[in-house]
Amino acid sequence: MRGVRWGVVVLLVAGGVLVLTRYIPGSPDAPGRLSSFTLEKRPQENRFLFDYAAILEHYEEGAQRYLRRIAERFHIEMLIVTLPNLSAARTIQELAVDIVNHWQVGRDFEGRGLLLVLVDEQKQVKLEVGYQLEDVFTDAFTGHVEDLQLKPYFLQQDIGTGLVAVLEELERRAQVKHQGGYNPGIIAKLDGDLLAGGAGAKRQLTRYRSEYPQQTTRALTAGTGATTPGEAWRSMLSKWAGAGSHIKADIYTEMTKLAMGDQNHPDQRTKAALDHWQDASFQILQDGDHAVIYFGNKKGWNNAPFLFCKTTSGWKFDIVHQRRLVVMGPNPTWMVEQGNYPYVHLLPKVPQSTGKDLPLSGEDLYSCARDEEYARQIRSLENEVKQRPNNFEVVMALARVNVIIGRRPNHVQPLLKRAKQLNPGHPEPYRISAIYNVNTFLQYQTALKEIEVYIVKRPGDVFGYNMQGFLHYRLGGYQKSIDALNKAVEVNPDNAYAYALMARDYALLYKNADKIDPRRSGYKTAALAMLRNAKAAPTHDARRVAWLTSWLKRRQFL
Repeated sequence: MRGVRWGVVVLLVAGGVLVLTRYIPGSPDAPGRLSSFTLEKRPQENRFLFDYAAILEHYEEGAQRYLRRIAERFHIEMLIVTLPNLSAARTIQELAVDIVNHWQVGRDFEGRGLLLVLVDEQKQVKLEVGYQLEDVFTDAFTGHVEDLQLKPYFLQQDIGTGLVAVLEELERRAQVKHQGGYNPGIIAKLDGDLLAGGAGAKRQLTRYRSEYPQQTTRALTAGTGATTPGEAWRSMLSKWAGAGSHIKADIYTEMTKLAMGDQNHPDQRTKAALDHWQDASFQILQDGDHAVIYFGNKKGWNNAPFLFCKTTSGWKFDIVHQRRLVVMGPNPTWMVEQGNYPYVHLLPKVPQSTGKDLPLSGEDLYSCARDEEYARQIRSLENEVKQRPNNFEVVMALARVNVIIGRRPNHVQPLLKRAKQLNPGHPEPYRISAIYNVNTFLQYQTALKEIEVYIVKRPGDVFGYNMQGFLHYRLGGYQKSIDALNKAVEVNPDNAYAYALMARDYALLYKNADKIDPRRSGYKTAALAMLRNAKAAPTHDARRVAWLTSWLKRRQFL
């Protein structure tokens, strides 16, 4: 913070926010308890979120992981603090300065610190940059991330997602700072025409409600799409650039409209990358009703591919699969998820991840062909929930379709919470919650707790054990994963998913075992045996077997 001992960025926001770390009620040292808040010293070391306002719970695990990555990669400490309100005798500025100084944010990184403080009742936002970082985190940049990232999401009652976007922008700048070699001219070019609100400029977020009308699902109306994927892509860029009022093609699916709003008025964050996309060369990779706008296997978040599907009315942008399959790793890395999804086979040579390779099938999978049907279901079910808020089946039906299309937490988590309260013994809310926590936030620990409850309530379902095995695999508990997957095979021996995942488990146990470990050779033998089982499964999964075979070859198992 300018003039403060410890370099810091302070962001105070009211309203909903990004969940970075959930505390456990009743824990004696839980730093998320308001009673534990003190300005005298940091309540707990090695923690990045202090959620005293209890407004960040749905993002906690993923955000905690993100903030830890910032510290490890860029040597910048970023904390987030939420408070329910401000004392009448204290301003946001005073609170921020006190937290920075007394908690010594950035102390272990030579004063390189970032602090986001969120205040719920006053609903204000303040962004300041510490002197150690102000050459890169400029005045123009601070105003930019406030208005660009927070404003549109606040209007949709989803400021938590806006803060996820803020973290992405902060990571970009953190990388510039970490790499060095920059000068004022380079930073000025990066700033470009960003919003220059001045360092520490406050934003009263409530005023945005009158500036931008709230979107509703009732406003959705289907229109004729483009005739080809290339036309859809060029039309979308033209609309985003503000020259699309004469373009009749409606190139958003109904779920894309629900997520992104008016295609002729995108948010500022989308506009910021327009120059790059308009100038970039691309290929169109197509298979039937699915197509990819592909810029090549190039690093850089703006080089990630775009996904389009052919609906009954033409080609349109598929936001559901875009968010689910194209994921941003540590800047500038992007990846495409493996799994039982369309599009992935069109991009076999790009960086890939198994982070969302869930054992999903049938009705749990989104289909672009049913996009308009989902829109009708949402409108109908939202009306029903208003009329019958205590009807478990109706609440659960709306929660489920919202999870399938990947809506934001404010549309999902309250429904799942209510469903659990209405019918405590029913297993379905726990299953759906586990799926949602992985597909939306990669929160494996959180999902594991949910699926373990599901298994207790529905012990004979192969999905529960397959999912439990996947989550242990992602968390590095390979033997636990094998134990769960063996139970899955007992329930259903025709289980190529379980066999393929066990092959990976055994291969990683082999890799991690000491060379003198007598079990090591058995791990390799078991990995190859599971590959054979996956190949021999009556319901053959050729794509999964091909991925596994390639993966084992790279590790010299074959």
